Amino acid sequence: MRKLITDGFVIFISIFASFSVENYREASLEKNILNDAVITLGEEMVSNIEYTKDHLDQVKNMNYLNNEIIRNFRSITPKEIFEIHTNNPYVHNFGIDGKISYVKKYNDESLFSLLVSWNAWEPEKVFFESMLNSGKLLEIKNKKLRKEIESIYTKQQERVNGMAIATKNNTDMVADWLLRAQNTYNSDINSNETFSKLRDQELKNLLKVKSAILSLRISDLENYLQAIQNVVLLISSEYKKLD
Repeated sequence: MRKLITDGFVIFISIFASFSVENYREASLEKNILNDAVITLGEEMVSNIEYTKDHLDQVKNMNYLNNEIIRNFRSITPKEIFEIHTNNPYVHNFGIDGKISYVKKYNDESLFSLLVSWNAWEPEKVFFESMLNSGKLLEIKNKKLRKEIESIYTKQQERVNGMAIATKNNTDMVADWLLRAQNTYNSDINSNETFSKLRDQELKNLLKVKSAILSLRISDLENYLQAIQNVVLLISSEYKKLD
């Protein structure tokens, strides 16, 4: 009888140990999966830091050129505007390799693109949305880190994007002004000539509103950049790549 009890106890201990090992293995695996996910999210955020630095420079250059036009509104020429843009560019294209190529060659319609470009705000957020949809984001135990990540990808990005859209709305009105001004002619007139000959207080007022929008946009971008750098630093201190 005692042998049966002993054997049963040994079997129970063996089964319990087996379950414990399996639970530990699963918990360890889940922890590693979360660790890799947070590190990958951090890499996405690092990419957004570099993107934001370029974008911030572009918006600052846009604001600088806009303010120079306002300051010298009656005298500045398209040629002078092009020279300012060459030294402080923001209108750009992307090459096949994804690198930015700034526009520094101009023609009779170049002033149009300089006046109506608004530079869309398009940070990466694919992996954040993946973590959000999978529930992995909620598995981050550090509540402060989780809340700051959520804030960056929601409130902060939405605010910066809102100011980008406000810039677009303003430049749409500038484009409308150019078209209305050109329509006062019974013959073709290019954008450079339109600005030189028909600039008026309405256009200046639009550019002044644009200046106010861009100043707020720059401030929001700087705050976003600081916040995302802080979160990346926090991630790097708590999560390490596994060998």
